[in-house]
Amino acid sequence: MILQVADMSFGWRQQPIFAHASMQIEQPGLYGLVAPNGAGKTTLLNLIAHLRTPQSGQIMIQGQPNSPQQVFDQVAFLQDNSVLYGYLSGREHLRFVAETHQIPITAIESVADQLDMVDYLDRRVKKYSLGMKQRLLLAMALLVDRPLMLLDEPLNGLDPTSLSIVRETLLDLGKKGTTALISSHNLDEMMRITRDIFFLVDHQIEFYHLAAGETAEARYNELYGKRS
Repeated sequence: MILQVADMSFGWRQQPIFAHASMQIEQPGLYGLVAPNGAGKTTLLNLIAHLRTPQSGQIMIQGQPNSPQQVFDQVAFLQDNSVLYGYLSGREHLRFVAETHQIPITAIESVADQLDMVDYLDRRVKKYSLGMKQRLLLAMALLVDRPLMLLDEPLNGLDPTSLSIVRETLLDLGKKGTTALISSHNLDEMMRITRDIFFLVDHQIEFYHLAAGETAEARYNELYGKRS
């Protein structure tokens, strides 16, 4: 079992977010994570990554509890760009990740080239556009190269060129056997990446495979009502 969430409950400020929720990922591949704003997508990723602790239940990664060491060994987490430092360059961010995980520095150039960010790699992050920051965050996750990737809105703020690069990168991950749990509001783009989606509904985690002819938009509207 790659990932298992069992009977998990978690709330914040007396508001339940998950109530005895369960999910599991048995096979490698790309999986979407979809819900309206505030439903708990980022919270779920943080819980899996042991950045938050459930009030009850259990989270297992590769058959072991998600202890800090297990997360470090098995998980790469793309968080939002608040984890970036404006006064550092992209290269300095990647160098820190490489040194922390004992990865050869030479891997930085390979990842930067893969995401077409060599031209601005030495620029300070405060000068980056949102799309540049998103590519840097993905580069940091790719550099770690773990069997399970948690990607929080990796498609956010991307222009068409960046979107194409990130999409192909994610599809390549799936082909090589990496498992990625990807949150996104971009339902059309999500369908180009995967048809296996977890929806957060009524404090539960519901898995759904989109059959031929089904759309993520239609399923979303069934669960939550039409988006404005």
